[in-house]
Amino acid sequence: MTPGFLRHLALICQFELKRFFTTRKGLLYLITFALIWYFILLYPIRYAADFLGQQQNSLEGNSIFQFIGFGSLLNWKLPELGVYWHFSLILFPLLTVMSSADQTSSDRERGTLRFLSLRVSRDSLFFGRFSGAILTQSILVLASLLSTLALITYRDPALLPLAFDSATAIFLSLVIVLLPFTAMMSALSATVQSARQVTVWAILIWSVFAWIISIFSAYLPALNNLKLLIPGYQMSALSQLAEWQTLQLAYIPLLQTIALLIIGRWIMHRQSL
Repeated sequence: MTPGFLRHLALICQFELKRFFTTRKGLLYLITFALIWYFILLYPIRYAADFLGQQQNSLEGNSIFQFIGFGSLLNWKLPELGVYWHFSLILFPLLTVMSSADQTSSDRERGTLRFLSLRVSRDSLFFGRFSGAILTQSILVLASLLSTLALITYRDPALLPLAFDSATAIFLSLVIVLLPFTAMMSALSATVQSARQVTVWAILIWSVFAWIISIFSAYLPALNNLKLLIPGYQMSALSQLAEWQTLQLAYIPLLQTIALLIIGRWIMHRQSL
């Protein structure tokens, strides 16, 4: 890993951030995200957290949540962050698939990828775009967490130190969860020439692959371990964990990310620009 590679990677990552936060397409995405998150914060998180707070000391309330499958929410010290965690595990992977689809595909279609490859290596392009995409998602996760912390502080300022500790665990866990989804989009973006095609192929491959593995593992239980190859496989188990416990399954998305990045880099070097 040479200094030139790191410098080019940083420049491409910086360009990705500027493209996302300054272009019309990126700003439209940000406005849409802000509106969606505003309504999630205002209604589900606030009202569900109020209800959970009232039921945490109630045996009947605990029984109800265990019955409907949301008993893990009661493991969180702060109900707002428990509700936030469950919503984020659904929302952010979907947003990542949509926002990180256009990493190298449209540049290949326009011919600008060939122009860029004359000045930087393909590795710098591939990993720089991946780093920019994951950094963008990290900023959005951080912004949503800060808004939730503001909601908790408004309810009781004394809870801020406890909330900050739990929010740190959530931030690290969510970024790790999003890594394989971003890597999957990097690999697919290096294959086709349209961001829309990347999104469609990601949904098809993810759903069909999961369906095939589920069918074969029903007849051959030994193949059940192949589910580890599916990004987001650990989500159901992850939703049952709370705070720093959520990092117990971090090895799954990290291994998936390494495998997908290796595949994506191989595709990037074999594809014509």
